[in-house]
Amino acid sequence: MVDQERLKEVKNATIQLFTPLWQSNFNKNKRDIARCPGVNTLKDKFKNIPCVIVGAGPSLDKNIKYLHAAKDRTLIISCDAALKTLLSNSITPSLVVNLDPQEYVVDFFKGLDTRGLTLVASTVIHPFVLKMWYGRIIFYNKYAPDIPLFNQIQAVANEVGTLTPGGSVLSVAYDLSFKIGANPITFIGQDLSYSSGNVYTREIIHKEENLSSIYEKQKENIVSEMDIFGSDIPTIKSMSVTKQWLEWAFSQWKRDGALDVINSTEGGILKKGCQIMPLSEVIYRYCNKKINAIWMLNKILKYKV
Repeated sequence: MVDQERLKEVKNATIQLFTPLWQSNFNKNKRDIARCPGVNTLKDKFKNIPCVIVGAGPSLDKNIKYLHAAKDRTLIISCDAALKTLLSNSITPSLVVNLDPQEYVVDFFKGLDTRGLTLVASTVIHPFVLKMWYGRIIFYNKYAPDIPLFNQIQAVANEVGTLTPGGSVLSVAYDLSFKIGANPITFIGQDLSYSSGNVYTREIIHKEENLSSIYEKQKENIVSEMDIFGSDIPTIKSMSVTKQWLEWAFSQWKRDGALDVINSTEGGILKKGCQIMPLSEVIYRYCNKKINAIWMLNKILKYKV
């Protein structure tokens, strides 16, 4: 059950903080939106292809080594903050997903060769990010019918298609994998909590942040959640909302055909409505057929293959 009070608090704060930026970014992005494909292009195009959604939690450093065995046997969807860690480990994701509209997202891509990569970007992404991204771009509109601005954007750019921002980029990545037909959908690096001394995967920016600095800056937003081992651990309200939204989506969203959702983070707080399984076991069970996800993506988008 989603904590409605906590959800309302996080949503109201987000709307108040970001509405002017959302509008400004969309106005500046219109030309790019008009020339790039929308996320609707990918609907049902990866039916029954195994998918791994990669987050930027500290647990990613623990099990990223197993992705090498699966990189030619699965669709890898990276959250923007996790891209640097993947590339530094010689793993090229099939898709990179963005949600945050702020300029600092540029830092996730600084120093990286993004040619040949595909960014799934919100239509309200900061335009500076688009200027420094050298690969392909697929746009989506945020599905948030209770936010008037996003209804207006959807009316203007209806052909783009929507993905749901249920608290963080992880929800967008899940909606994407759900709509393209991927199965199973496996999460790694999705701690959504502060269960160790590290806050992020080691390659991410803000390396100076630790639990003490987080507690100081977020002291009004720190809450407690139970992890997959049954222990209470600290997190912040926005990550708690993401966890609740994901668990709601796991149980409520239905589609034709099989759908297995697996959490291979090996820690953190995401546990209801999904199987808990080590990534090595997921790869052994499900990733036993070679695929070329990037070739498939190029073909779908009508790029030279």
